[in-house]
Formats: sequence, C-alpha cells, structure tokens
Amino acid sequence: TQFPDISHATVEGKPVRAAVADDEWLNGEFIKTVQTRGAAIIKARKFSSALSAAIAIRDHIHDWAVGTAPGTFVSMAVASDG
Repeated sequence: TQFPDISHATVEGKPVRAAVADDEWLNGEFIKTVQTRGAAIIKARKFSSALSAAIAIRDHIHDWAVGTAPGTFVSMAVASDG
C-alpha cells in the first residue's frame, strides 16, 4: 500500500498544505486515491499495473544509484528485523 508523504512537496514554491488549504481532503480523499491507484489503473487500462510498477522501480534505482537533482527529494525504505 502506498502512502503519500507531502512533508517536502511544494506547489509553486509553497508547501502543499498551504497551497491546497484543505486538510480534510489531503488527509482523506487524497490518501485514498493514492492508495487505490493500482486498482484504478487496472480498471482503466484493462491490464495489470506491472508496467507502472516497473517504471517506478527503474526510477527508484536511478535515484538511489545516481542521486537526485539539487532540491529534490525521494523517499526510500529498508526492511529490517531490527
């Protein structure tokens, strides 16, 4: 399940929360939309979201290996038993 982290996101230089000015939507419908994105892709395209996942993996590995442009952010996680 994906969870959007908007803590570093900006819109025209303003933090997303200030730009959108609707915490109810950001904390509700927006999160639900992000979390159900895969199912929406399958429904719209009539095939798996595997290509979308593959592109995301490619982009993720690129950012990990090469880095990101100055001022940009990427979130990553490492599974661990402790």
